[in-house]
Amino acid sequence: MSKSSQPLLSPTQFVMNMNESIGNSTTGEAIDRNYLLLQEYFFGPQTENGEHYKLLKEIRHAISTPALQSSLEKKWDDDAYNYDPETYIRVKQVKYACLYIELAKSAEAQNDQNRAWAFINYASIMVGEVVGRSASILSALEANSCAKQKSENGKGRIKNFLPAKEEAARLLVVMKPEGGWPTLASALTALEQPLGDFINANNIGGIKSSNIYALLEKTWIHNDEIVNRAWLNTKRDKNTK
Repeated sequence: MSKSSQPLLSPTQFVMNMNESIGNSTTGEAIDRNYLLLQEYFFGPQTENGEHYKLLKEIRHAISTPALQSSLEKKWDDDAYNYDPETYIRVKQVKYACLYIELAKSAEAQNDQNRAWAFINYASIMVGEVVGRSASILSALEANSCAKQKSENGKGRIKNFLPAKEEAARLLVVMKPEGGWPTLASALTALEQPLGDFINANNIGGIKSSNIYALLEKTWIHNDEIVNRAWLNTKRDKNTK
């Protein structure tokens, strides 16, 4: 039976399945899940390669004795001046989440399951906070990236259209009737075919030869500096729009 043809679970069955899944989770699975979330929402997109490993190496050394752990936590507190307040809170949560995950791993290795679960539950709360804070930051970064890409695409189109605009301006000059273009319509009708041929011959993307008349009339003649200047210099009646 395909997924699409499988019957939907009843609310009761769904709850029972979720309870079963959660209730049967091991400490190791909880540890892996938390590290995966930290990698996805913090270390992967927001830090340099190797930062996660460097932090874990530092923590694993420190938890060997309470004195070393205390010294490490003091060092983290002293790092506050390196960050803005919002970033410092998030970075500190990440560090303590990793600390308690490693303590959970150490307790599990010693078969102290109660202690292991206590540490991993505490770590999970911190990981949840990190995910919540990072999700909004990553969404903002994605939005900025999309905006930047659209801007770059727009600049690319402008650069791509430049030869066609220059050709339109040239045609306005070389095809100008004696005394100048009598009307805008007469100029656009005259330019439509040769400009379309130029665009097709030069494979200028983003413009269809069938749209040349409308493009000139609605945009380039009035709003493009190159084409507008050529039009103003070649039209017969200076009051012609």
